[in-house]
Amino acid sequence: MRSIQDSIQQQLDLNQSKNLLFEHIQQSMSVAPSFLAALEALLNSDSSQPPEEAHAQFAVFTAQEMVKRIYAINPYLRVSPADAAALEQIYRQTWQLMQKTRDIKTTLNEFHYPALSKWLTGLYPEEFQQSLKLSPQVGRVTYEEYSAEFQIELLGLDLVSLRTPILDVGCGSQANLVRHLRSLGMEAYGMDRDVQTSRPYIFQADWLEYRFEKDRWGTIVSNMGFSNHLNYAYRHDYSQLERYLLKMREILEALAVGGSFTYAPALPSVEEALPAQQYLVQREQKTQDLSVSRIFRIR
Repeated sequence: MRSIQDSIQQQLDLNQSKNLLFEHIQQSMSVAPSFLAALEALLNSDSSQPPEEAHAQFAVFTAQEMVKRIYAINPYLRVSPADAAALEQIYRQTWQLMQKTRDIKTTLNEFHYPALSKWLTGLYPEEFQQSLKLSPQVGRVTYEEYSAEFQIELLGLDLVSLRTPILDVGCGSQANLVRHLRSLGMEAYGMDRDVQTSRPYIFQADWLEYRFEKDRWGTIVSNMGFSNHLNYAYRHDYSQLERYLLKMREILEALAVGGSFTYAPALPSVEEALPAQQYLVQREQKTQDLSVSRIFRIR
């Protein structure tokens, strides 16, 4: 199983810069020799596992690895639980077809790549879909994890008066801020869809799927995370905008009275619509292009 997983990762890495929406996708994709050999060996083996169980294991693993690479290229895309299930089904059907035809390359070219392309197209806003069909390569959206010190400075966090418990929404795979705050004795937690740690105070979650408990948090922070994605939805993907606006309200209601939500970039149009009797908004211009907002729940 491990050797198969390694070959799957090698195959995904080989084509990571290839644009699956390219209209001639079959011409640009490559097949790693190790991946081809592993599939041929698997097709010719007498596995002790029931076929359906093997299909499910390979499908889940490959789909998870594919999603990681999608987020690495464009963190603004969102793979919902339904999308993930559909992706797993594509991999399951691909393997079943390979077993039936014994023709790996034809299955990849005539079924698998077109199915992946159709699935991935549904993740992109319509305004990007046509232009992406013309390019065999895909660029990356610049994205990085920030040090705890940088985030504290940018967000203007006063560690003396910071109310607990603290939640970092979109804490990053390493949860740098959360781990720093806990080293100072603060009750801090983090959530991110790309969490790579098993610590009990850091959990893997999609913020649109996560249910924020009312009146729970003294401080919520999100540096270049939630509000960045809300801005993206506003500018490019109206299909997600309502969900983001509702989630913003849910986050604010998750604050205890006197608690605050601090984030960058600011959301002036959203903030101006908040009821003044419930929330106090403070906004600070950090650079020409970036402002930080702090919203206090006052009742």
